[in-house]
Amino acid sequence: MSDNTQDIIKEAAAAAAMSGSLFSTFDIIMLVILFGAAVWWLYSSRKENKKDDLLLSKYSIQPAGSIQVTENSFIKKLQSSGRSLVVFYGSQTGTGEEFAGRLAKEGIRYKMKGMVADPEECDMEELTKLKDIPNSLAVFCVATYGEGDPTDNAMDFYEWLKNGEPDLTGLNYAVFGLGNKTYEHYNAVAIYMDKRMEELGATRVYECGLVLKMTLSHGKTNFGLQFVKNSILKVLEKKN
Repeated sequence: MSDNTQDIIKEAAAAAAMSGSLFSTFDIIMLVILFGAAVWWLYSSRKENKKDDLLLSKYSIQPAGSIQVTENSFIKKLQSSGRSLVVFYGSQTGTGEEFAGRLAKEGIRYKMKGMVADPEECDMEELTKLKDIPNSLAVFCVATYGEGDPTDNAMDFYEWLKNGEPDLTGLNYAVFGLGNKTYEHYNAVAIYMDKRMEELGATRVYECGLVLKMTLSHGKTNFGLQFVKNSILKVLEKKN
């Protein structure tokens, strides 16, 4: 207990002693005990909060841009931070980006540290080098926008996949689509990316997961977390 707290208790006791006609000795003792208990509880709560904050910061998910590498190489960012899971997001309204963070954080449960990355800010041709990182996995959390189009930040990557012929042999990947069934082209971008990457030689570690964006808005994320869990376990199985 701090000196300030002890001084407050002494002052309370002195004040109570001066008004002896109003409080009995028992009342004074109980007042001091209750006050001391309140101070102890406050101190303990703050200590526990600091402990929780330390734990959360230890396992926090860093966006690719926050890892201090000056260029747009997500490979170097993974290597410099000791990570092997990268979750790329294609998001127009922010839902995909937010959910990508949840998926990346789930990796720590299975000893695979992850980061979130915006494909617009990365050199996506480096996907051909991701296989050089042991037990690596790329997850693509993408939304479909408009008439079956990719979101603005995923457009260049989508066109690169569609029109290019990169060799993605050795790349472990999984695609998670966010869509709205009221649209004619439900999750068209995710379905195409999943198929196209396999055509280019990449290894699909888990079947394409499709989910309604509305369910995520209502906090129903179990399917997505299970999707990442199964994808990671498939990668680890390949190791063994």
